[in-house]
Amino acid sequence: MPAKLTYAHHGDACRAANALDLVGDRWTLIVVRELLLGPKRFADLQDAVRGITPAVLSDRLRSLRQAGIVDQVTLPDLARTRAYAVTEWGRGLESVLASLGRWYSSGPDPRTSGGMTPDAMVLAMRTMAPPVPEGLPPTALRLYDARQPNPPVREYRLAANDGLLDVRPGVAVDPVATVTADSTAWSEVLFDGLPLTGAERAGTVRVEGDRDTVTDVVRLYLAAPRG
Repeated sequence: MPAKLTYAHHGDACRAANALDLVGDRWTLIVVRELLLGPKRFADLQDAVRGITPAVLSDRLRSLRQAGIVDQVTLPDLARTRAYAVTEWGRGLESVLASLGRWYSSGPDPRTSGGMTPDAMVLAMRTMAPPVPEGLPPTALRLYDARQPNPPVREYRLAANDGLLDVRPGVAVDPVATVTADSTAWSEVLFDGLPLTGAERAGTVRVEGDRDTVTDVVRLYLAAPRG
């Protein structure tokens, strides 16, 4: 197979063009998206990046490592499992993905189809984070991807930080409420106007604890500008 010619090879010194040489291939930014909130094993990435083949995933990870965007790491478990994580430089691509999401949302038809992985949903929440009162109590968010068989549940915590809703990976300490949800259903509640009560009746969202805090979060997202 002939070597792929880059924009740089063609003499284009534009830094945006040269950035596309690194992350412009199909699947590449989606792989990065799934690593921004924490390391994942190859198998985790294979499950999260729907449609990618093992060979293409291996190729994208190799390219990302060569570019200095992703590193291979060892997880602190007994098996010392190998995984992949973004570098500090690679972490800067969250703002690129956020800008793309906001740009698409401001377009003539921002509707999408399909589903959302837990990390993709949380990154969307961070992108569209609404202003919140500083007194918003800590809330636990537990998301899973119902499209997977026996999906793992990923833990996140919500709190107010500098006037915005802050969503991060990790277990919330003494949360006043816990939301356990299919990540796609939770996306539909926050961004598409699916009534929270409807999702609860369908069994795709479960709220425990202070329900008023959760409904406040939902209202804040529904009222936030999309562009």
